[in-house]
Amino acid sequence: MKGYLSMFDLPDRITAEYYDSLEMFTVESIWQLCDRDLSERKVDISSEEELSELCFDTGTVFPQRLQEMAEHVLQDGKRNMLNTCGLTGKGIKVAMIDKPIRLDHIEFEGRLKYIEVLPGHPDNEDTYFHGITCAGLMSGATCGVAPESELVFFAIPNKTDNLEEYWGFQLEALKKIIEYNHKNEIPIRVVCLPAGFAKSQLELRSELEKQLLETGCVLIDAVNFGRNFKGIDYVKNNDKIEYKLNKWQIDDYERNKHRDGFVEYFNSVCFVPSPRRTAPGDFSNTEFIHWSKAASESWTMPQVAGAYACCLQAYPNLQYDDFVKMCKRCPKKDGFTILDMKKVLEAGALLPDGIDAGTKLKI
Repeated sequence: MKGYLSMFDLPDRITAEYYDSLEMFTVESIWQLCDRDLSERKVDISSEEELSELCFDTGTVFPQRLQEMAEHVLQDGKRNMLNTCGLTGKGIKVAMIDKPIRLDHIEFEGRLKYIEVLPGHPDNEDTYFHGITCAGLMSGATCGVAPESELVFFAIPNKTDNLEEYWGFQLEALKKIIEYNHKNEIPIRVVCLPAGFAKSQLELRSELEKQLLETGCVLIDAVNFGRNFKGIDYVKNNDKIEYKLNKWQIDDYERNKHRDGFVEYFNSVCFVPSPRRTAPGDFSNTEFIHWSKAASESWTMPQVAGAYACCLQAYPNLQYDDFVKMCKRCPKKDGFTILDMKKVLEAGALLPDGIDAGTKLKI
């Protein structure tokens, strides 16, 4: 990833407006400020809200007047808006399927089991930021929605020159998880796969999903997630939070709003505040990256998986379909149904001190 830093020049003036002009999810928008010395640069930022709209990391050196503010934004980004229920996912085993990650990051110390899906593959050593970010947002010790869940990471080779082959690696990972659950007394209950599949692979994907369910495990991938959830951005002014779609989401809505059923679907989903989060990085075992206001669905799926793990801690037999129904009963804010863990537990009368774990919810 450090090679990305030499691919572009910094602007003369760094502003929130300039950053907003960049195309989302590009190398430039993600890595431009990471591991950079900006101490002699003109950085026109006057508030934490503006600074939270930039991507930067623990290696970024800001002008002296902004350094303390940047450190606060990094730390505040670890505070998870989603999990305010007091549950931590303790005792719940979760899995992440993604590209290889570094194994010594402090965020997973003592809680990470790492399994290579294709042992001996030449691309198993090529770490990539996506996996460690998603794992951190799901179950990182300081960043995760479920910070005490037990994490099993299924690493697939970082080889994407043939996407259908790469998606095939994901199918192999699902087979490995089924095998794992058959062999282990304590099974994996939630699998997060922040990606999709080729159309030609969906039939096998569905068959493997059924086999996972038979072992007591739910798959949260792009297929399952996209039916019911979306990420959403927010603006924070003092203690007031306003939820809003970002530019990419607005464009996506405009492209699809005339399709049959799209508006009804869009109005039915539960939105998850996913941007402006801090997650572990791969540069070092202590690096953290602050991700800006881009509400990436890849960043949102792990947070939903972590939320479900927390609910399983309180209610071990909770079915995923009932979890979804509970999420969709959260109150609307600024016209969007916003996932709120306290409200989720209240929706199913699932307070941690009084639960009948054997009764299926009737919602």
